[in-house]
Amino acid sequence: MITKLPESSGANIGFLIHGKLTDGDYRQTLIPVLEEAIKSEGRIRLLLKMDNFEGWTPLGAWDEFINWPKFQSIERIAIIVDENWHDLATWLFEVFAIIAHIEIKFFDKDRLLGGWAWIKK
Repeated sequence: MITKLPESSGANIGFLIHGKLTDGDYRQTLIPVLEEAIKSEGRIRLLLKMDNFEGWTPLGAWDEFINWPKFQSIERIAIIVDENWHDLATWLFEVFAIIAHIEIKFFDKDRLLGGWAWIKK
């Protein structure tokens, strides 16, 4: 499940990612919010708070998300993770950062405010 965080504003968009992601999460929540922000702001910055993340369903749209044509409009991504997903999330997003040229930084789950501060700078 993906939920837009209430602290989101302007070019700084945050999401809580909880449980197992589905294709609907991607298509109905994530992409519409990002596209609206890009339309109004041009370039955006993301914060992804992973909470009890369980991965993706088979049609969880991960491939579509990382190949999304507007991904170049993302300047940086702060990822808030717990120790259960730190290694996998680090590997996935660092590989992606190299390919997409997006600045990505990881924060422990108790550093949410630090993640927001980093994407806003």
